[in-house]
Amino acid sequence: MAHIIGVIQARMSSSRFPKKMAAELIGYPIIDWVIRRTLISKNIDKLFVATSKNSENDFIVERANFYNVPIYRGSENNVLSRFESISKIESPDLIIRICADNPLISPIEIDRLIEFSLKNKPDYAFNHIPALDNGYVDGSGTEAFTFNTLKRIVNNATSDEHKEHVTKYIWENINEFNVKYPIAPKELNFPNFSLDVDTIDDFERIKNLISKISNWKYPEDIDLMYLPEWLNRLEKNA
Repeated sequence: MAHIIGVIQARMSSSRFPKKMAAELIGYPIIDWVIRRTLISKNIDKLFVATSKNSENDFIVERANFYNVPIYRGSENNVLSRFESISKIESPDLIIRICADNPLISPIEIDRLIEFSLKNKPDYAFNHIPALDNGYVDGSGTEAFTFNTLKRIVNNATSDEHKEHVTKYIWENINEFNVKYPIAPKELNFPNFSLDVDTIDDFERIKNLISKISNWKYPEDIDLMYLPEWLNRLEKNA
């Protein structure tokens, strides 16, 4: 059996949207949305929240502890080292990188990517961004890479950017890796729309979207299968 770990990378510092992890998104801080929705994944064996030792990130630790999700605290800017440290302990077959600015991340898409990766055995697979004509809406999925791939990144990444942005080295040297990706299902085929929260404007846009969604009580209740319907409502009310 493959050992699969998920790592939510999160920190409070953000030049464009300071302390966004604590921003209340219709009853829950953004970090809660990401943790709760990721925990619904059926294929992740062990989930971690990786943040830095800076005291401002105590809030993130508090929220992870609330959900009994293991915490790793390391470097503020060398995010790659956080993944390396966790992986040295866990020796995973597959590492799932989850960005904490994706409050509507889909557990279905997390599992879809894991199953795709186990079947096709790439070095790296993704469905978190619209790239290479995969058609995906930005922010609905995740990234998957093997422990050996992580070791290659660690051994070759020398720039601060490569250490801060874990998979940037792969994208800048894509021909050196076996990269594969699933194609978006029609319900998520909106490559020009983003579910990311990078700025306050993004936050207000996602809040507006969620306000149009009915019949949910908890963040994990929201199924992105209905995204076309929600976007249609937004368009009508624009």
